[in-house]
Amino acid sequence: MRLDVPASKLLRVLLWSVAAIHLLSLGFTVVYHGFGVYDLIPYWGRIVKFFYVDKEQNLPTWFSSGLLFLAALLLWQLGGADARFRRHWRVLAAVFTGLSLDEFSQFHELGAQADVLDAGEASYLSWLVLAAPLVLVLALAYLRFLLALPSRVRWLMLGAAALFLGGAAGIEVLGAYSGRENIGFTPGWASMRYVLAASAEELCEMLGVTLFVYATALHLQHPPTPTTTVTRPSPRRATSEGRAPSYRYR
Repeated sequence: MRLDVPASKLLRVLLWSVAAIHLLSLGFTVVYHGFGVYDLIPYWGRIVKFFYVDKEQNLPTWFSSGLLFLAALLLWQLGGADARFRRHWRVLAAVFTGLSLDEFSQFHELGAQADVLDAGEASYLSWLVLAAPLVLVLALAYLRFLLALPSRVRWLMLGAAALFLGGAAGIEVLGAYSGRENIGFTPGWASMRYVLAASAEELCEMLGVTLFVYATALHLQHPPTPTTTVTRPSPRRATSEGRAPSYRYR
């Protein structure tokens, strides 16, 4: 499967999709959790859960899983286009495929049962303690690969990683201490405090993956191309003198 969509168009579609999902989630949860309207229409609770970004097996979860899998497809394509770093791209594709499956199955939630982190209501964050060393090892292993990327793609990917990890680790930790146990039981600020924290977390994660997808699509659309560095009017003459080609990202 090959994706031939302009990177800028893909970015716009994904950003509008992320915005729509979060507006729907906030709209329904404000009515349900904020104002305590639990029986507005038949199946009202199920409708709210279907759009709420902090629930599983619903629209936001399917979107996030699909977004991660889209990143995996683009990474796999880059592996076929970049012989030098073929293995790096393919390993990243496998990592994002795993993240997509995890987003759908919520397998990482089993980390809460490891009892690695003894923090009361926030003990379910044990999966972060288990995942942190793996993220660090992957970052160190990919340092040379990252430095070899065109500067624009490199900074986009670093920004994407900062957004995703900031949401998955930073904001989720704050959310764990913002009244998670009150959600659905106490209308008003007691519930909305956690809803807003969870929404911010999911927004950062979705925006991080969206930015990463844009970076990979951009790199796939405009790969580094060889150009000849010349100091004389004739490129042919410079080449005949044995000048090595340099690479410029267009």
